Amino acid sequence: MRKRLVIGVLAAVVALLAGVVVATVAPKSPQAPKGSPAVGFTAWTWNVSGHRLNGGATDNGLVEAAVKSIRKPGSAVDFASFNEICYGQYRRIRAELAGWNPDNTNYARFQEAVPADSTDLSGAPICRGEAFGKAVFSRHALGDAEYRTFEQESGIFYRSGDGVRHPVRNGVLCVPTADRPAMKFCSVHIGPISTRAKPYGYRQLIELDTLLDGFARAGETYMVAGDFNARQYYRRLDRFYDKDVVLPGRPDDEPNRGAHRELDDTDPVCAGYGEWTADGRSADGAAGREQDCGAKPKIDMIFVRTDRLASRDYSADAEPVPDCRKVRNGRTVPGSVVPCSDHRAVVGRATLLVDPSAAE
Repeated sequence: MRKRLVIGVLAAVVALLAGVVVATVAPKSPQAPKGSPAVGFTAWTWNVSGHRLNGGATDNGLVEAAVKSIRKPGSAVDFASFNEICYGQYRRIRAELAGWNPDNTNYARFQEAVPADSTDLSGAPICRGEAFGKAVFSRHALGDAEYRTFEQESGIFYRSGDGVRHPVRNGVLCVPTADRPAMKFCSVHIGPISTRAKPYGYRQLIELDTLLDGFARAGETYMVAGDFNARQYYRRLDRFYDKDVVLPGRPDDEPNRGAHRELDDTDPVCAGYGEWTADGRSADGAAGREQDCGAKPKIDMIFVRTDRLASRDYSADAEPVPDCRKVRNGRTVPGSVVPCSDHRAVVGRATLLVDPSAAE
């Protein structure tokens, strides 16, 4: 990955701003015991901008587009992660996915980041008065959810129903499967980044990495998906990417030190990068994608632990942004056509080793 800063400077910055020590080598995690089942999983993630671009609407095409993508024939999605979703949208998607796996009635979780009856700082209602947050859906029955709120604030604020100003608290929602408790799917949203003022997301990434290391030490396998608000070659993701991930044509004077592979890092056109996920619609054709390698942001990712990969045949794809109808003043505008989101959904596949004894 591209390296720009001297490691001593980085250590000083982290010590000052985060109060933690930066490790230069990814910690070792227990290897899956011989004979651990190799299980294929497909994860899907989308930041839907449920409030800002969709105004909390459930009738403008967003719900239908999300469900259609998750249930697209041939995708065989196991887990789905939503960021920036309103509770009403979650409720509708939950209803639409009720028959996704007819034998599974325990398939959905919602975690609020902003409570109901809140407003933005201008006084406009958020999500039509309903809660705002993240959601996880699963084709497999889910166990008990674990939500970790990041200590570091996001830099974004709202007002609660009593008019008090609060920071939006980002976090990570992890849920194990009921039949394989040592297998977890996590949905994360890292706060926006400011590189010149407060580095809001940097310490959240450290908190996430620390949590994932704990899962690994416990022998657990996981997929973590969501909006990382950082491009893959940014120094703050060095702690996630495996040392073998290299961006062609970029200086690599300091190796990555992480323990993960991002499922699109083997993309045949944009090796190491993968396809862009934010900033408008997708470019059709290989030529357009080559021009976009690193030019448009890839900030939505799916990570898995390298030592839990049963094989290196993993992959991921970013889907085109679907069309929705515009929402104005809380109402859907008939006949209008706008992008459903400023992010693309990402779907990734990997075969992972899952230790059946780790969660006993």
